[in-house]
Amino acid sequence: MRIRYALTFLLLLAACAPAEPSAPTETSLPTASPTATIDWFPATATHTPTATAEPSPTPNLHPGVGALLLSEDFADDEYWDTSQSDNSSALVANGRLTLRTQLANGLVLSARNEVAYRDFYAEITASPSICDGEDEYGLVVRNNSSGNHYRFALSCDGRAKVDRFHNGSLVIHESWVTSLVVPAVAPSVSRIAVWASGSQLRFFVNDTLIFTTSDPILFVGRLGVFIRQDGSGTQSVSFSDLQVWALEE
Repeated sequence: MRIRYALTFLLLLAACAPAEPSAPTETSLPTASPTATIDWFPATATHTPTATAEPSPTPNLHPGVGALLLSEDFADDEYWDTSQSDNSSALVANGRLTLRTQLANGLVLSARNEVAYRDFYAEITASPSICDGEDEYGLVVRNNSSGNHYRFALSCDGRAKVDRFHNGSLVIHESWVTSLVVPAVAPSVSRIAVWASGSQLRFFVNDTLIFTTSDPILFVGRLGVFIRQDGSGTQSVSFSDLQVWALEE
């Protein structure tokens, strides 16, 4: 009996004894995702300049201009063809040569009688004060002893042309063209120019090329100016500040 109680007691002690601790289970920690590396100074592609064509130089439209031959201030009328009548006049006064006409289809022409030019570049200022529609004014070039010449004509409605007067006949050498640099109103002021070398002629208004032409007829003569009244009424144009340069070989 005592033995059974003793066994029972031992069994109770065994049941109450603490259990053997089990080995800890290994827990895997989450693996951190790799952090992206920031490139604070990224490399940039090296710029390779694109090849561009060299700009073409602006062509010299009046080449060979050399020494100044004449600077006319129109201080007196010694060197100009002048005239005066009830209907038309060509008079030098106040630093200007003024051509005026009241004749229908009237022409007034005045040439400088001192020098005949062959190859040259010339400029003159034209100032129409009374001028309308197809009334004309402009430069006379290579006016010879027979009266043959070229006329660079501007109209009072904004056009330009070149005529040739030869052996009593006037023919159109370059037909009318409209240009924004030719004034279509009066009063106005324009700088008219001609470059002449041999048979080659170039005509300009306010430094803008209007015509390039070639003509083997007239090679030498005087410079002058003209007006031509297209209809009836009055036309008056003044010319000033004539300059002529030689052309170098």
